[in-house]
Amino acid sequence: MAVDNLVMPDTVSAGFQGGPTFSTDKVVAVNMQERRLQNLTIARHVYTWGLTNADSSVIVALRAFWFDRRGDFKAFLFKDWNDFQVTGEQIGVGDGSTASFQAGKTYTAGSNPYFRILRYFKSGTLKVYVNGVLKTLTTDYTVNSTGLITFTGGHIPTVGQIITIDGDFYVPVRFDGDAFNATLPEQSIFIASVNLKAIEVIE
Repeated sequence: MAVDNLVMPDTVSAGFQGGPTFSTDKVVAVNMQERRLQNLTIARHVYTWGLTNADSSVIVALRAFWFDRRGDFKAFLFKDWNDFQVTGEQIGVGDGSTASFQAGKTYTAGSNPYFRILRYFKSGTLKVYVNGVLKTLTTDYTVNSTGLITFTGGHIPTVGQIITIDGDFYVPVRFDGDAFNATLPEQSIFIASVNLKAIEVIE
């Protein structure tokens, strides 16, 4: 299903903890040698509400957002406060004919890079450069709903030109579960906690 262009308020998203997850099966033989099987080649981001004593106004805002999303029915955009920016990110090298380049972010320790596709950018933050020169949206390039950057005729990067991007991006997620379970400590009517998760929607 489609992801709605609705961003969770910063005051609410700041209460979530989490990040990328893979899935790996491990089998240990009798000689203690381990065999590992990778189940997922794409990391899925999972977030859990991490505030145990949140101000009740934050919980009220979270509850309203949850109702708006009808539980886990409607997906939305989420700011991962630990990883929401790209700066000088290289997404391609021109060859004189290729016009389209996928926005993304590469993570690497030097030997096994992981390329993460980015589809959703905060409005007005995405900047595209060719060899360090800032390009103009609609005049030099367009961006579609999947984060694919396409240079228009006459502006296609020539051989060896490096394409880089800056910007703030969101993670498409949905709530995990259709129940909103909140608790209110006996000693205070102003603080509360809630058991809630959000998981990435893989498109």
